[in-house]
Amino acid sequence: MNRTRLLGLGLVGLAAVPAFVVAGVASPAESAARALPVPVVQTCTGYQTETFTPGLNSTLRQVAGEGSGELTSCLPFGGALPASGRVTSTMSGLMSCDGGTRTRTTTITWDDGGTSTLEESGGVETPVGGGRSAVFKGKVRSGRFAGDTTVTTRTLSPLPKPQCTTEAGLTAAGGPLVVELTHLS
Repeated sequence: MNRTRLLGLGLVGLAAVPAFVVAGVASPAESAARALPVPVVQTCTGYQTETFTPGLNSTLRQVAGEGSGELTSCLPFGGALPASGRVTSTMSGLMSCDGGTRTRTTTITWDDGGTSTLEESGGVETPVGGGRSAVFKGKVRSGRFAGDTTVTTRTLSPLPKPQCTTEAGLTAAGGPLVVELTHLS
């Protein structure tokens, strides 16, 4: 455009020139923002039983445990995402019937034979509205979804249990299990 022609556009015409310049090319930051992967939260539900040595009682003490169970439904699934799996775990920490904290290593064997090993830590939480859950947060350390973040929640049965008042304590428990994996698509 020549200089005379630009001046002849007036204010309305000049206002449109910067819009063409701005709309022309995205900045490197804008291009990178569009290229970021989207996190996918895969939620698997099922049931898990656990055993404790020594049993859980009213005293906070060092306890080891083992667990096993099934993840019977995972959503979303399809493509590279499994629909179900088998869970085994080992744990240790300072625990009692009333709470405590523990670390746990969980292996999930997926329905297609692949595995994920999770390392998590956490304890008993009492959410608003009642109920009690053992909540663990961590990462997938190896196998399928390595590097993904995890939140595992096992719903606890109501207390008090009669075993919690004895020295031997509560040696086994079971309940609904939810495993959330957050991975990048």
